[in-house]
Amino acid sequence: MALAMKAKKIADWKIKEVEELAQRLSETKTFIVASIEGFPADKLGEIRKRLRGKAEVRVVRNTLFQLAAKKAGIEIGELERTLTGPNAFIITDKNPFEVSIDISKFKLKRFARPGDKADEEIVIPAGDTGMQAGPILSTFGKLKVQTRVQEGRVFVVKDAVIARPGDPIPIDALAILQKLGVQPVYIQLKMKGAYQDGVVIDAEQLKIDLDSYRNEVAVAGRNSATLASEIALPIPEVLKASITKAFQRATAVSAEAGFVTPETAQAVFSRAVAKATALALAISGSVNLGVVPAQQAAPQQEAKKEKEEEKKGPSEEELAEGLSSLFG
Repeated sequence: MALAMKAKKIADWKIKEVEELAQRLSETKTFIVASIEGFPADKLGEIRKRLRGKAEVRVVRNTLFQLAAKKAGIEIGELERTLTGPNAFIITDKNPFEVSIDISKFKLKRFARPGDKADEEIVIPAGDTGMQAGPILSTFGKLKVQTRVQEGRVFVVKDAVIARPGDPIPIDALAILQKLGVQPVYIQLKMKGAYQDGVVIDAEQLKIDLDSYRNEVAVAGRNSATLASEIALPIPEVLKASITKAFQRATAVSAEAGFVTPETAQAVFSRAVAKATALALAISGSVNLGVVPAQQAAPQQEAKKEKEEEKKGPSEEELAEGLSSLFG
């Protein structure tokens, strides 16, 4: 007896999903794969809103996406190994690096969970917590938060820091933070890779450090300007620097050679004086190339006069006065 094999019917929604995805992929040829494992659904909705007009975020089964890509004539190659677990597919007409940078700028937060560490300083602010006094007071006590009870509600006396960046968030604080609406943990979509016009882009390559790139571009600009001025590239902006550099070098050569012109005279004479001073110092250890000041010359002349008088001895008048004093 022949067994009648009944083909398994594919759900209409799956067929429609694949058709729509294939059409979109054939138009753009660009998409990013991102993991959404543990990612809050409401935060994904926020990303959709922020990317509106730039990209479309689709959450579909991996197998359906593979079928759609194949139907659109796209060979995803190495990206196939990333299609595990729940993923979001960001389809865009833009450059995938541009979209990746936009996503990295989104500072999304969520409530803390057990085992989380603080991404920033976590503060329980002073004021009315809106919580009824009761067992919660002991929890505040464990966290060393000063409180008081007023009209049956718990008031925090002053701002209290319960965790600093990198510190584990206290388990006792989780419920309080949630009631206060404090979301201390930053979250981001984890990029797995991207595809653009036949090129597969690795996840690490999608991480763009803009500050580093700015520094590299600035250094490249300075190096290019130096090279261009050295070879006197015939560009108005470059020639100005080249002419300035050439004049400085010509002046230095003229000063060294002693070639005097109105433009080089100061450099030539300055260099000559510097060489003369250096030579004099080398010979005597000290040098005074100028005229001796009057206030220095006077003491020298007085000292010279005294030495000359000592050599001559006493005068006749001085001898007569000395004899008369002896004999009364």
